[in-house]
Amino acid sequence: MSLTEKSKIDLVVTYVDGNDPEWLKEKSQFDGSNEYLEGDTAQRYRSIPFFNYWFRAVENFAPWVNKVFFVTYGHVPVWLNTNHPKLRIVKHKDYIPEEYLPTYNSNVIELNLHRIPDLSEQFVLFNDDMFLNRTVKPEDFFLNGKVKDYAIYAPLVPREEFNHIELNNTIVINKYFEAKSVLKRHPLKFFNIRYKKYIVNNLFASLYKGIFGYKNFHVSLPHLKSTFKEVWEKEGELLDKVCHNRFRNIDDVNHFLMSNWNIERNQFEPQKVGFGSYYSLEDTEGIAGELLNPQHCVICLNDDVNDLDFDKKCQLIVASFERKFPHKSSFEN
Repeated sequence: MSLTEKSKIDLVVTYVDGNDPEWLKEKSQFDGSNEYLEGDTAQRYRSIPFFNYWFRAVENFAPWVNKVFFVTYGHVPVWLNTNHPKLRIVKHKDYIPEEYLPTYNSNVIELNLHRIPDLSEQFVLFNDDMFLNRTVKPEDFFLNGKVKDYAIYAPLVPREEFNHIELNNTIVINKYFEAKSVLKRHPLKFFNIRYKKYIVNNLFASLYKGIFGYKNFHVSLPHLKSTFKEVWEKEGELLDKVCHNRFRNIDDVNHFLMSNWNIERNQFEPQKVGFGSYYSLEDTEGIAGELLNPQHCVICLNDDVNDLDFDKKCQLIVASFERKFPHKSSFEN
C-alpha cells in the first residue's frame, strides 16, 4: 500500500428510512419481539428531515475527505446527487454476507464495514444524526496512522438494556488485555491533559488488574479497517453469532469494541475532551446555540425520546441549520 493510500481518509455514514414501504414490508415478516425493547422502537428507524445538512457540513468543513460511503438498505433520499464523484452508494447486500441478511440491527451493519470494497484503511464512522460542526483537519481524526480517541476508563453503571452491549465489549477486551500493564507502557497517553477531569478515571483504573469499562462519547468515531479484520480473526465465532441477530440483542457487541481494541493495542493518539458533544432532539435551544456559535467539532443530534413532538422539534432545528448552511452542496440535486 502506498503512502498516499495509507493517508486517505473516507467517511462512512449509515442511513435508514423507516418510512420506506418496501423495507417495512420486508421487516414485518420477521419477529423482533423477543429482542430488547430499545432495540426496535420507532425512533430507531425514524428518518430525520435535516440529513441534507450533513453533506453541506462535509463540503464546508472537510473538503479533504477522499470518499463518502453512504451505507443503506437500498433507500436513497431524492435530493441526493448519486453521481457525485466522491459519493459511493453501498447497499447492505454489497458487503454484508448473505447469511446475515436482511438485518435491522445497526451492530451487524457496522461490524462488517471492513468488507466494503475500496474503503480506505482509515475511515470515520458517522450515523445520520452526527454532523461536522466546525472546520476539521485530517489530524483531528488520525495521526501517524493511528486513530484519535479517548483512552478513558470508566466503571460500567448498568441503567438500561444497552449496557449489556458495553459489558459484552469489555468482556472481550479482558480476554486479551489488562489495564495495569497498558497504563505502565503508555502512561502519557492515559494521563493526558486533553482528558481534563477524566484523568482521575485512569488513576482509579490503575488500582485494578482488569478493565472495568470505557468512557464512550456518542459522536463520530475514527476506525482502522485492519482492526476490524484482526478482531474478526480472533473473535470470529462471537461476531458470527452476533451478526445472526436480525434485531438488536443484549448479546450483541458493537463497533466500540474496535475502538477499545485500538486503545489497548496502542493504535491511538489522545483526543481532546470536548471535540464532540451529544444533544437530545428535545434540546432545540441548545442545538441552535451550538450550530450558530459552535463549541464542538462534531455533534450528535439524537432522536432518543419516544413521546417527542418530532415534527415541531425538527422544524426548529432545520431553521438553525438553514442559517448555518443556506446554500446547497454539490452532493444535492
